[in-house]
Amino acid sequence: MAADGPGHGKRNGRNQWVVPGLLLSVSIVSYLLLYTLRETIKLQTSLPVLDRIWSDVTTTVLLAGIVLATWERSSRKDMERFVRRLSQEQREISEKMLESVLERGSVRAMLAEKITEPVFLSIQRQIIDVPVVNRDYRLSLKIHRLAADPDFVSIKIFERYRLCNTSPESRVLDLHCMSDFNYEDRFPGHGRLTEVRLQPNRLRDRLRLDGVGSIDDKTLDETLLAEYAERLGSALEYHIPTPRVDPGDEIMIMVRRTKIQRANDVNFWRVLQATENVELDIEHDEELEVKAFQSAPWRAFSKQDHSDRTQAIWTMNHAILPHQGFDISWRVKSATPDEADAA
Repeated sequence: MAADGPGHGKRNGRNQWVVPGLLLSVSIVSYLLLYTLRETIKLQTSLPVLDRIWSDVTTTVLLAGIVLATWERSSRKDMERFVRRLSQEQREISEKMLESVLERGSVRAMLAEKITEPVFLSIQRQIIDVPVVNRDYRLSLKIHRLAADPDFVSIKIFERYRLCNTSPESRVLDLHCMSDFNYEDRFPGHGRLTEVRLQPNRLRDRLRLDGVGSIDDKTLDETLLAEYAERLGSALEYHIPTPRVDPGDEIMIMVRRTKIQRANDVNFWRVLQATENVELDIEHDEELEVKAFQSAPWRAFSKQDHSDRTQAIWTMNHAILPHQGFDISWRVKSATPDEADAA
């Protein structure tokens, strides 16, 4: 097959000159015949008009032949360039498609070697096929002991993150929130979801006069949130539909709520969607000692950026998968280990 290539190219090279050469030859022969005919007629007549007509006709025929030959050759070259470019683009597309198929196949093959099929199917269902992801998640906690009962703390919680549509189609996303009724009998009204704000990406830069947010933000207070609430034991669960989000677009979510816990306690924070980039900011009373990301693997992945007597900030650039999370603990500094265990 390799020997046929050059010979085939030479034949094409000869063929591309046949038509232009033929046209030029016909033009020259036509010009000579017309010239001979004109000279013959000039011997028989002396009319200048007839001589001028013959001159124009012969010149026109010659020029037409030259133009046609040149145009045909130029058109052929343009067509050849177009065909070569089209072939190159088709070859590149085919190579990219093949690389994509091989990449997906190699990833599946690698996973098949590392994990069992039931585990892979679970990962696909809970992570790969889920059409949303949380990005730049910021969790802010303000933990303060209750003046009426120092054995308990009041926690004000503020969450802010970008809920992103990673699917190829526009869709309404599901916003999931919870609030609990722990110690509601002793501290009624302290466990509440107080506000949810949904801020579409396209409106984020249009601020109200007070600089708080977009004029079209959708803010749900406790009265509006009640229609999305469902009682589950000692907690309320909320499923709030967002406005329709385009593929690759996002919506800013801000959530405020309060709860009561003991002064020596731990809270395991769990995410429901894959979450990328986490910042944890805790303000607390000076007599409280606060820790976070103490369990593996988050201890190695997280970094404490700030720590003083009343505030601590951690960041983590790794992703947290659905139903995973990190721990947050606090205790009164003056308490002994036995008193902390008893609490």
